[in-house]
Amino acid sequence: MASSEKERRKHRPDSKKKKRDVERVQVLKHYDTFYGQAPPGLVKEEEEHPEDCIPDLPENREAREFLSKAPSKGLWMPLGKEVKVMKCWRCKTYGHRTGDRECPLFVTGNAEIEKFRYIHEDPMHNFLSEKRKAEKLERVQQLQALLASSDSSSSSSSDSSSDEKHKHRKRKKKSHHKHKKKKRKH
Repeated sequence: MASSEKERRKHRPDSKKKKRDVERVQVLKHYDTFYGQAPPGLVKEEEEHPEDCIPDLPENREAREFLSKAPSKGLWMPLGKEVKVMKCWRCKTYGHRTGDRECPLFVTGNAEIEKFRYIHEDPMHNFLSEKRKAEKLERVQQLQALLASSDSSSSSSSDSSSDEKHKHRKRKKKSHHKHKKKKRKH
C-alpha cells in the first residue's frame, strides 16, 4: 500500500496541472468566441483590397496577383512606397503607367508626339536644321548664278535655237499623228 500512496501523490500534482490547463483553454476559447467574433446583427463592411479595383480579366491576372501579395504598409513595401493601383491609358491594362517601358505600346506610341519630343529634347536638332537650310540656300544661289551665266551667253544664239525648237515640235507632232493613224487601221 505504501507504493500505491506514493503513486497517488505523484499523480495529484499532475491532475492539478491538467485542471489548470483545461481552465486556461476554456478561458481562451471564451475570449476567442466572445471578443474575437462580431456581435450578432452587426453589418460588416467589406474590406477593400487593392486587387479588387482591377477587373478580373486574363490580361490583368499578373497585376492582381502582385497587388494581392504586396504589402501596403510597413517596412517590406515594394521600392519603399505604398502600392497603388495603376492603369495605363494607352493599352488599358493595370500594373504600369502610360510612360513606363513595360507598356507594349511604349515604342509604338503616337509618332507625332514622339517626334515632337525628340525635336525639343535633342540639342543638335536646331543646329542640323539650320545647317540644312543654309545648304539649300547656297545650292539655290549656285543654280541661280549658273542660270544667269548661261542666259547671258546664250541670249545671242537664242533666236536660232528657238527656230530649231519650233521645227522639232512640228516634226514630232506629224510623227505622233501618223502613229495614231496606224493604230486606227489595225
